[in-house]
Amino acid sequence: MITFCRLNRNRERNAVKRLLIKNASILSMDPAIGDFDNGDILIEDDRIVAVQPDLDVTDAEIVDGTHRLVLPGLVNAHIHTWEYQLRGIGADWAGMRDYFANMHGNLATRYGARDVYLGNVLGALNQLRGGTTTIVDWCHIARDAQMADAAIDGLEEAGVRAVFARGTVKPPERPGEIPYHKKPFPREEIERLRKGRLASDERLVTLAMAILGPDWGEYEVAAHDIRLAREFGLINSAHTYGRKGKRVVEDGYPRLAREGLLGPDHNIGHGNCFEESELKIVLDAGCTITATNLTEMLNYEQPAMLGRLVKHGATPSLGTDCDPYFNSSMLAVIRHAFLHQRELDNRSLWHEGKWPTATQHSTLTRDAIYWATMGGAKAFGLDRRIGSITPGKQADLVMFDCRGMNIFPALPGGNPAHIVVMYAETSDIENVLVAGKFVKRAGQLTFDPARLARLSEELLASRMRMFEQGVFRANPVQRGPQPEEFYL
Repeated sequence: MITFCRLNRNRERNAVKRLLIKNASILSMDPAIGDFDNGDILIEDDRIVAVQPDLDVTDAEIVDGTHRLVLPGLVNAHIHTWEYQLRGIGADWAGMRDYFANMHGNLATRYGARDVYLGNVLGALNQLRGGTTTIVDWCHIARDAQMADAAIDGLEEAGVRAVFARGTVKPPERPGEIPYHKKPFPREEIERLRKGRLASDERLVTLAMAILGPDWGEYEVAAHDIRLAREFGLINSAHTYGRKGKRVVEDGYPRLAREGLLGPDHNIGHGNCFEESELKIVLDAGCTITATNLTEMLNYEQPAMLGRLVKHGATPSLGTDCDPYFNSSMLAVIRHAFLHQRELDNRSLWHEGKWPTATQHSTLTRDAIYWATMGGAKAFGLDRRIGSITPGKQADLVMFDCRGMNIFPALPGGNPAHIVVMYAETSDIENVLVAGKFVKRAGQLTFDPARLARLSEELLASRMRMFEQGVFRANPVQRGPQPEEFYL
């Protein structure tokens, strides 16, 4: 009898968990799979097993997909998650000048490891709530190993899939200190993480490097950092504003290309001020570019890097960037990316004498969803694991309930991509799965609500302490003279 009970327990422990989403509208983002007005998705443990209509499965938990729309989990390819507790302060700043003065020159210097953890755990939960299952956490707040570990702790507790892009700080320059743009990435930190808790590329949280690059660091620093990333098999990502006359290294990217240091393992954030010749250099080298179109619209003189990439045959990826400016909703980013590029297309057609349009626009709602799913997955080497609803990939999914008044009666009969981009809001997201596990179900996060309340209280105290220590008031706008490098 004892042996029988033990066998039963072992069978239960080793049993495959099967989940069947039944009768849903499916936007797979995989042309080989196609889309379905009424289809099923079978999940076993963390994997998608089958996608087709009328699956005959009797031993799975059923999730009703009637009047629901399912698409791959969204990929936020550029977010500074640690900034979550500093929301609501930056939309009226004078662009990057005030951002650097108030953030890197002031409030960021007040952070400790616990503050980073709080921003990351609650910021990641907010992403999950909004249908984003993967984030690239561009973490340029870590002064030491304790802060880096705290950031990873927050991501792991939230249950999000994340590329932890370990970065370095940009503090104000002080007499006698080496300025940040002259400091190579600390090798010991990458070695510690790559040989320690983030050694595997198959886990939910993986490692990348957030480097200065030639716009923000000296050439030798940029070259050193890229070589370091390659030594450890990591993707590296650099902020790249690209405006001539305000770069640390004026010809940095052409030089990196000539020395063979650019490739698919280098990701560029922003890049919207690249001249056409420079853009061709980085794309010919295989680099990827992530547009944070809301930030570009708010702060920069050139459009977000969307249509220009498409014209070169490249795929954009999208990110939310900075919580102090706006809600870091990927649904908002997708909508604005589509509208921003459609506006540019319309103007271009007008100037070419082709208005009103005689043919279909080149930018469609489905394109924007692709940028926010497969685009982000490809940029960070995750497309073999996520980004589409494809058998064999991990089950990162978002389900919209289309019965609410935001969407009703667009489904059935409406274009699913159109519905997601132009109608859906966070309140319409019923379920979110990461690696086959519900992180949001029936409209609520599965995270312990009592713990969420305690962490929220602690984060609010963290915010107010930093404002007090930094003598910071969000209104009127906080401004002040800063060293020239903050104006890049």
